[in-house]
Amino acid sequence: MVMPPVPALYLLGHGLELTFKAFLLSKGVTLEHLRRKLGHDLEKAFTASKENGLDSLLQSHALDESVLALLNVMYSTKELEYIVTGAKTIPHYPLLQNFAIKLFDAVAASIGFRHRLAKWTLNESPV
Repeated sequence: MVMPPVPALYLLGHGLELTFKAFLLSKGVTLEHLRRKLGHDLEKAFTASKENGLDSLLQSHALDESVLALLNVMYSTKELEYIVTGAKTIPHYPLLQNFAIKLFDAVAASIGFRHRLAKWTLNESPV
């Protein structure tokens, strides 16, 4: 497997974080709670989102949670923003990408955003 570029992993993580937080804000979670309790932890944000009803909008699978957990190891510790040497376990990018697409589509519709202009899936992915 070829490692995706680090900026692509970072931007995917950042997009996931913002999508989770947009959903949580729409459910009445305070900005203070997002800052103090969730920070940049994608797994905490995903768990909080599920506790606030995300499961009714998005059917996630164990594989989604596994690749999110792998990304979170590097994302929450800022390893994708700063040079950190050593071995890393990289999540499979197409799986992360599909999860991000599913999440965005589900959340965007629930908070009043329009649909994406481009429609594509793993089989048609430009990456």
